[in-house]
Amino acid sequence: MNIWITVVTSAAVGVVVSSAITLLGQYLERRARRNELLMTKALEMAIRKNDVTMKALELSGEGRAHLSDEVISAETYMRWLKGLLDAGRLPPDADRFKRNSK
Repeated sequence: MNIWITVVTSAAVGVVVSSAITLLGQYLERRARRNELLMTKALEMAIRKNDVTMKALELSGEGRAHLSDEVISAETYMRWLKGLLDAGRLPPDADRFKRNSK
């Protein structure tokens, strides 16, 4: 009888440990995919911002404009998108841009 208790207990512990490792793996995979998607969208937004600025420059006839590096813009957009997803609002550093756009 003791051997069966040992076998069943060992199987139960194996199932619990296996399930915990699977859940941890799924969590890490989702987090990595989320960050990858955020980075992709942040880069797209940065490139789009520079494209719109260049188009506005052409239409306005101005000779020059200040373009920030796309990587710097992508980092800003990444922080902002993470803030929106995590807290439901933009981080405090975005307030100065909100005031300028009004």
